[in-house]
Amino acid sequence: MSSSRLTPQQVRFINNLAELLGTWSLSTNAARLYGYLQIMNEPVSLDDIARDLEISRSHAHTAARMLEEHGNARGMATRGSKRILYVCGDDPGTPLQRQIAALGAMSKLIAITSVQVATGEAAERLHRLSDFHGRLQQAMQSVTSPSTIGPND
Repeated sequence: MSSSRLTPQQVRFINNLAELLGTWSLSTNAARLYGYLQIMNEPVSLDDIARDLEISRSHAHTAARMLEEHGNARGMATRGSKRILYVCGDDPGTPLQRQIAALGAMSKLIAITSVQVATGEAAERLHRLSDFHGRLQQAMQSVTSPSTIGPND
C-alpha cells in the first residue's frame, strides 16, 4: 500500500510531465521531482519527496541536486537545522539559459566559418541555419526575459 499523499490525478500529471521532460535528457526521478515541486504549495523535505514519489531518499537527494544545478529547484536551509526544504525554481527561464547561449554560439560559429567551409548551395544552407539559430535565440531570450515573465504566465 502506498504512503504517498498524492492524488491519482497528481501522480498522472507528474508522470506525464516526466515523460515529456525525458526528451530533454532529464533523469526520470529529476523529471518527476520537477512536476512534483510544481504542484506543491509549501516547501518539501527529502523525506516528503521520497515518500510521495515512492523513491529512496538518496534518489530524491540526487534528483533535487540535479534540479538545483539547472535552476529548476531551490533548496532552502531550515533555521537551526541541517535540513533542506525544496521548492520549484523562481524563474522558469533559468534552465533554458544554457540552450539560449548555445544557440547564439552556434549561429555565430556557422555565420563566421560558413564562407571558409562551404560554397554554393551548401553555403546558402549554412546561412539559413545560422539565421534560424540566431532568431531562435532571440525569441527564447525575449520569452525568458524577467520583464516578460509575470504572475499570469
